[in-house]
Amino acid sequence: MTEGELADRIKSSPALSALHDDIVKELAFHADGNVQFDPITIIMIISIIVQVIIHCREKRNDEDIAQDIRDIRTLPPRKLMRLRRRLNRLWRERAGGQHASATAVNPLITAIYEVAERADDETLNEVIQLAREYS
Repeated sequence: MTEGELADRIKSSPALSALHDDIVKELAFHADGNVQFDPITIIMIISIIVQVIIHCREKRNDEDIAQDIRDIRTLPPRKLMRLRRRLNRLWRERAGGQHASATAVNPLITAIYEVAERADDETLNEVIQLAREYS
């Protein structure tokens, strides 16, 4: 899945567009004021989420994955290691390029946790369907 294909899919789906907008709002709230996130970064965040779901689908069913997304803050850290590692790498790449402190709290993780907890069934189903199509 290329960034362009994912961007087109997000634009064509109301649920994915709402997810995109929620991530943008949460990042604006949690990020330091001098760090800006371009549209490609948001697409990369959604891509990371889809990739992690693809990995999870190897051993778990879709209903369990959706429940884990809703309960993301209560999951053991080992279950979130892949997601956190990829979001931390993206944060270091983005923060380092904008002279922000790469050691500061990662707003990507905080924003994703907030969005995941509020996600409705339609959005979760759409993201899982996207993972299903690309796995």
